[in-house]
Amino acid sequence: MSLAIPKRPVNLLFLYPSFAHGNVPAVRRHESSARRTTKRLRVKPDPSSFAPAVTADQLQQHVVFNPPSSSPSPYQTPAVFLPPSDPRRSLLAQAHDHANPYTQPNKRLPPPIEKSAEKRYHLKEEEIAEIRRLRQEDPFTWSRKKLAQKFDCSEFFVAMICEASPERKAQQQRALDEIKARWGNRRRHAREDRQKRRGLWGRDE
Repeated sequence: MSLAIPKRPVNLLFLYPSFAHGNVPAVRRHESSARRTTKRLRVKPDPSSFAPAVTADQLQQHVVFNPPSSSPSPYQTPAVFLPPSDPRRSLLAQAHDHANPYTQPNKRLPPPIEKSAEKRYHLKEEEIAEIRRLRQEDPFTWSRKKLAQKFDCSEFFVAMICEASPERKAQQQRALDEIKARWGNRRRHAREDRQKRRGLWGRDE
């Protein structure tokens, strides 16, 4: 008579990583560990964080300077709060000279990146009248740029002495409206906020 010995089931959870990770018990914090952590975090603040008790008369006689807890630096400590014999005063003066070396009266400034354009007043009344005539007759052909190149002047000067025709302005406005029609909500809101900020500049708000 042979006895059938049942085989122990083989655990093959390592072949299914997703299933195996789903059965991992969650880590819980017990009452003992939570109480110990809370007790360690309960630290009294440093006494230097609080201003000493002073009277109303003493408040008018001194200034409280409480910098953040960091390494001392001459860039952060104002010279008003340093004693006269403190060596950091010399370091602070050297730092200011190094940051802006052109404060000295004999120091030569670097050359300009771009030379400023020299103003010229070479156009006569006949040429100005010719610019206005070309601009009124055919504003589509004679734009500001072409007129400035023809008469050797700036586009700003052309805009000062003459304006475009109503047809030209209407065409430019239609082109601008077509561009705005393709804007998204984000760009439209950004442009509206920009217009609001420009309106507040004059009121200093």
